[in-house]
Amino acid sequence: MNPTQKSTIVLLSLIMVISIILAGCSGNNDGSGNATGSQSPASSATAANTGTGEAPKEGYDDVLDIDWYVNLSWWKYPGDYGKDKFSQYIRDRFGLNINFITPAGDGSDQMSAMIATGEIPDLVTVESWLDYKTKLAKGGYLVSINELIEKYVPDFKPYEDIFNWYKESDGKTYALPNYAYSSFALKPGEQLEPNSAFTLRKDIYEQLGRPDISTADKFLDVLERVKNEVKTYDGKPLIPLQLYEFTANGNNSANWLNEYFAVPYENNDGKLINRTYDPKYWEVIKFLNEAYRRGLVSKDNFTDKRDQIVEKIASGRVFASLTAPQDFADPMRTLYTADNNAQYESFALRNYEGEDPVLTDIRGFGWLVSMVGKDSKAHERIAKLLAFLNSKEGQHMVHFGWENETYTYNADGTIQWTQQYQDALAKGDGSEKKWGMGFNLLMDWYSVKDLFPLPEKPVDIYLAEKNMKKSLVQYSYDTSAAGGKPNPDHPNRDRMLETGNRLSLFWGKELPRIIMAESEEKARAVYEDTLAKMDEMGRAELDEYNNELFQGAKEALNIERSWPLFRK
Repeated sequence: MNPTQKSTIVLLSLIMVISIILAGCSGNNDGSGNATGSQSPASSATAANTGTGEAPKEGYDDVLDIDWYVNLSWWKYPGDYGKDKFSQYIRDRFGLNINFITPAGDGSDQMSAMIATGEIPDLVTVESWLDYKTKLAKGGYLVSINELIEKYVPDFKPYEDIFNWYKESDGKTYALPNYAYSSFALKPGEQLEPNSAFTLRKDIYEQLGRPDISTADKFLDVLERVKNEVKTYDGKPLIPLQLYEFTANGNNSANWLNEYFAVPYENNDGKLINRTYDPKYWEVIKFLNEAYRRGLVSKDNFTDKRDQIVEKIASGRVFASLTAPQDFADPMRTLYTADNNAQYESFALRNYEGEDPVLTDIRGFGWLVSMVGKDSKAHERIAKLLAFLNSKEGQHMVHFGWENETYTYNADGTIQWTQQYQDALAKGDGSEKKWGMGFNLLMDWYSVKDLFPLPEKPVDIYLAEKNMKKSLVQYSYDTSAAGGKPNPDHPNRDRMLETGNRLSLFWGKELPRIIMAESEEKARAVYEDTLAKMDEMGRAELDEYNNELFQGAKEALNIERSWPLFRK
């Protein structure tokens, strides 16, 4: 039990007395913490100024019902709301009872209705890359986080780079993200793991004598040996190289090959480069085309969906792949369970010249962002809740629960799950929901990622992301500026988004044709013809627009250069 909980329990018996005293002292009657219009419960700061010598009061004498809209149809609160320990804690400490609302579909209708009518729930959570946050802010429907901090939680200090990233044109920030990584939080010299990884079957690789795979041509030769010498696994033909599924917009594996082949995205003048047009990108195309022509990439790969790729990995048929391996942990576990020797390991593929890869690390500015409705009657309480959820105490609670109940600390500072919690998980009937752990709408993964217990089971040790990608971390860098900082106020934004979508769909249609060309010469011809047609579709103007966003991103991050090789 943490100190805050202890003090809360001790003060419960004094609530009536303190509330009477504080009612006469509180000057806060703006209605922001009270839906009924009666006297607002005093904040801790007010309690501290009463001169009574009493400890500051935490909690409220009443409970307000608020709505929290989450723009994901599949999202569910992880516990048993209203009955579990986490939701009871939120009710008791912050005086809030939250009604979570999710859409039936993709949420576009609900969000459009909010923007059109101005009827905004108390809290709104949307995907960080969507425009809704800006439209709601510009419509005057949100209260800024700056204002909430200044009025109610002055000690809450979000990371400056993350906070500035979400700053709107009025200079204020209206959204707080989850799963964001701040450069201020990283340890000196620390490098985060990349999102992608080239992986291969360790047992088959050892069967071949662990030959040199450091460059693209050498790797292709090893894939050829897998095809011609090893041939099968468990009676089924091996797939030398598996790529992600092809979509209407292209292929993630082809995108990530840019990084492994060290294709730059910034030139010597600090301007954004369209990698698809860079001369070095031809090596990416050449590699994929040669792999296909040599029978190292299956024709099925061009029509496979995620389920088919999962099945092929689980069956052990895939020798090597370029994916986000964390997305395929379950089929890898299935394969390991059937054959303990069938394990994948990562490796750093290099281009034909042998240059080190330049990989994008997992740093980002958030998956979801949460905003506060301007007309909410619970601003004070919501501000304190958001500050709590972003604090060390709050992060420990949503990830680990309660000390000595769901976890204890090891000597090295990591946590150890209690037997009580492990037993609840082992039941498989949702018993662990009584704690309500796992609330992720304001999760800060970086702050706790190193505190989880070290895996003990061999399969968990093998699949741990930090182990799977350990060999790649030295090539992993923060390249977040490359994606640009969105600028909803740009006069050409809508037109450029439309142009970008048309170009992306065109590229997605042409990419399989290029890869499946019957010769390198034919692949080059189709590739160059595709680039020429993209020029006619407005590629140059889009590049200029994206460069503006890129420069804005560098400014927001306070960096002059983004390409890692310029920053060494």
